Amino acid sequence: MHNPVTLRSPRIYGSVLALTLLAVAVGAWGSVSLGPWALGVLFVAVVLTGMPHGAIDHLVAARLWGLDPTWADQAKFYGGYLVLMALYGALWIVAPAWSLGLFLVMTMYHFGQADLAYWRLPPLSARLLYLSRGLFLLGLPIVAFPEVVAPIFEAMGGVQLLEWPGVTTAPGALFAGLVAQHLGALGIGRLGADPSVDWALGREATNVAVLAALFGLVHPLVAFAVFFGGWHALGHILELLRFFRRQGDAMSMAQFYREAFLFTAIPFVGLAGLYAATQSFGLEDQMVALLFILIAIMTLPHMVIVEKMYREREKGAPQAVS
Repeated sequence: MHNPVTLRSPRIYGSVLALTLLAVAVGAWGSVSLGPWALGVLFVAVVLTGMPHGAIDHLVAARLWGLDPTWADQAKFYGGYLVLMALYGALWIVAPAWSLGLFLVMTMYHFGQADLAYWRLPPLSARLLYLSRGLFLLGLPIVAFPEVVAPIFEAMGGVQLLEWPGVTTAPGALFAGLVAQHLGALGIGRLGADPSVDWALGREATNVAVLAALFGLVHPLVAFAVFFGGWHALGHILELLRFFRRQGDAMSMAQFYREAFLFTAIPFVGLAGLYAATQSFGLEDQMVALLFILIAIMTLPHMVIVEKMYREREKGAPQAVS
């Protein structure tokens, strides 16, 4: 059976690398002076792949938990999904700093899992490697551009980023340490991985170099947009196509976007109003903070489904690394 494409397929991978290197070249030239363009690039990434990549969670959950298209089963899914979102949204109101911390840890794990689940490591080793990857991805823009990230953190959770140890006094050392810890984690992870990961270790070393350049040289919002849209969300969409194929229900990219349209469009109705309101008062940092809080609230139930999907795959027959 022909395997569907993944983010690691040569043409897809080459295109994402080329896009990232273009962003590095443009971003290194424009640096932090991109102004409203940075916010625009972020919105494009969120629209094209960011929101859609979680917009068919209901279809994935139906197959993972054996849900039928009945009112009772639909109520179970949507009720659970909305309850998790509501609880996390309430937590942002009563404990914003803790909510931000939880979001950062969840995002580290989620990004790392999407990037490196294909290594097929034992559960504990895999999860430590995921966190290492996520720490690398989220830590770099923080230490590279603390003056840009700090207002967003303050708006999201009242967190004073510039008071964190080393952020303003030793950013270069922190940056190097974040890269080094992940290269070390990849090397250690290789010891427990399938032998077919040998060649993937070189690819991941390339990824580390490219992503370090992206987050070290490019405006944080643009860098996040490129990674979130081009690496994470696109990779997850392709993984979903593989998932449905394994379920015996092959889905094309066009079918995916048709299925994802409704739950992609709904959040943007609210976002459009927020954007208009915040732009009218010149509250750009607040708009970005609200966007990330929305992503955070939607990430929690999405992560539960993705974790279940990967765990079910781990129970299946071993597959060659691709």
